[in-house]
Amino acid sequence: MTKHILITGASSGIGKQLAIKLSQQGYTLSLCGRQQKKLNNTLEQLDDRVKIYSETFCLSELDSLTKFVKHAQKKLGPIDILVNCAGLNSSRAPASDPDWKQLQHMLDINYFAPLRLIHAVLPSMRERSRGIILNVLSTTCLFANPNTAQYSASKAALDMHTKVLRKELNGSGIKVLSLYPGGVNTDFRAADRQEYLQAEDVAEAALSMLFTSDNSHIHELIIRPEIEMNY
Repeated sequence: MTKHILITGASSGIGKQLAIKLSQQGYTLSLCGRQQKKLNNTLEQLDDRVKIYSETFCLSELDSLTKFVKHAQKKLGPIDILVNCAGLNSSRAPASDPDWKQLQHMLDINYFAPLRLIHAVLPSMRERSRGIILNVLSTTCLFANPNTAQYSASKAALDMHTKVLRKELNGSGIKVLSLYPGGVNTDFRAADRQEYLQAEDVAEAALSMLFTSDNSHIHELIIRPEIEMNY
């Protein structure tokens, strides 16, 4: 049976590259993104032989998020793999003077939305005693950098939640994976950084985590560009 994979942030960057690669391998996909034009560009690059369901909305919209999961499962069946790929870094405010509005927005996108999605797909995974949850985090969870406090905190919250969830689901047949990319050259950044990882590099790393034997479980994987020394 072809696995049904749900990917957030599929309209650009890592999520887009992962969707393209998975479609080439014949997987059934449910995709969401914030901008219809960008998501359409992703859809145009997918293998037209695979089943696809997509919706456009902001992950901070709780009703839209819940309906998306419901519609996806009704149309394409239970979700076998959830990839929480969408992320947001909307402020460089210093730790001593937070941008409260943007901090809340980053928590909504980087922490609460992935939790809502996990909560929505877990019942079916528990019933079938199988499933995979992959959270795309950041190496900012692993070191401190000036002017990244708010983004780092939102990602670190998901990081710790993921670690606890992994232990709680141990022995259930459900794998919980953490991927920590370093600097990635995507639309996420204002300036082009060719010396950083490309989105395709991180997508390949995600694939290496997702498709292992039933008896192996890659809990955590860190991928950095060669130039990065934050370790």
